[in-house]
Amino acid sequence: MKSESVIIKSDGHNLSGTIIKPDGNEKIPAVVFYHGMISQSKPRYIKRAEELAKVGISSLCFDFRGCGESEGKLGELTLKDWLDDSILAFDYLINQEFVDKDRIGIMGKSFGGEMAALVAEKRNVRSIVLHAPAVYPDTWFDDKFTWDEEISRKRKEYRNSEKALDNNAIRAIEKFKGSLLVVGSELDGTCPKTIVKGYYEQAGSTDKKIEWIKGADHPLKDEFHNHQLTKLMLDWFSKTL
Repeated sequence: MKSESVIIKSDGHNLSGTIIKPDGNEKIPAVVFYHGMISQSKPRYIKRAEELAKVGISSLCFDFRGCGESEGKLGELTLKDWLDDSILAFDYLINQEFVDKDRIGIMGKSFGGEMAALVAEKRNVRSIVLHAPAVYPDTWFDDKFTWDEEISRKRKEYRNSEKALDNNAIRAIEKFKGSLLVVGSELDGTCPKTIVKGYYEQAGSTDKKIEWIKGADHPLKDEFHNHQLTKLMLDWFSKTL
């Protein structure tokens, strides 16, 4: 197994990433990880990437702008900027010599789940795993994103409203024809069950499945729940990539 720190360059900003791959030079499937809002990919996602490497799947973990070790400042960025990061990271991964471009997967959590759905509309994605995928109003997409109590209140209000499944992310997943696993946390107070079910039910894929992690919260603070998600992801990508 090999681990390499990389800088993903674009006009005006750099993203910090890590590539994990099995030993060998043959073309292999690959997964890109999209982390949650105001988080980073390094601590937990690299461990998942290492598990994928054990079954012959390579991965890219990276930090969105303004998160972890990537450049950028929260409060000066938009959801559109983070979608650009998502596409940039995806394209960086598929341009690696060892990657089989026809066997690419995405794992997205929460905010990263929305990004996964939107990227799948624009790129050739074979398989997706979504954990507690989020939704945001389309009207927020070009606004600079600041994190405060007012935004948190409006976000919760939107996700519990009748409009919660009327947005670009849900419309994108409706067009997705690849393999899809949606995983919900039973006690999630951030991404309601209606949203999780909405992603699953609206998806255009005929190869789709929904799973629930009993007793789990949104961030999976209990390490047992975290291991459950890793196993579900590992089984799914092993089967579909």
